[in-house]
Amino acid sequence: MKKMILSAAAVAALFAAGTTVASAQEFTWGPKGGLNVSGMSKVGMDRKAAFTAGLFGELRTNDWFALSAEALYSRQGAADNWHDDFLDVKVKNRIVSHYLNVPVLANFYVTENLALKTGVQAGFCLGANEVTKVGDTKYRDNVTDAFHTAELSIPVGISYNVGPVVLDARYNFGVTHAMKDYDARNNVFQLTAGLRF
Repeated sequence: MKKMILSAAAVAALFAAGTTVASAQEFTWGPKGGLNVSGMSKVGMDRKAAFTAGLFGELRTNDWFALSAEALYSRQGAADNWHDDFLDVKVKNRIVSHYLNVPVLANFYVTENLALKTGVQAGFCLGANEVTKVGDTKYRDNVTDAFHTAELSIPVGISYNVGPVVLDARYNFGVTHAMKDYDARNNVFQLTAGLRF
């Protein structure tokens, strides 16, 4: 909880800093949301699609550089499907994890509107479930205790500003283990759109 509060305070500090220097530099902020395609390394499962949404802030210090921070809810996990020959039913298994992700990014503008970006992201696990559907019967188990409370990843991506709209494509490379007893790292591709104010 302390880490989450500190991360939220860092984002708020960036917003506050931007409002005080907006006359000399450009500060923008707004909501964003979009698609996650997530997977977990070394668990033998496929990727799954979900969503992400939250707030971003960007302080552009000059024509070619900006610093940004975000606070995003991110639904992640992995999926697997197979046919049980003994029961003659289709089985769907999902790991569904819920994260508060706080990326801090350096944005390098190669044109006025096109930026290459990288940085560091702290992720805080809010909860996780394993959902298994056997035929028409669904089972749900809370597996939050199997996950680390916090993790670290490296985001790398590209964004393009179309008027007030920010289009962003990003891949988050998991650095630390997401789960306590497995060498599993979250790797997430994100495609989002934001609205700048």
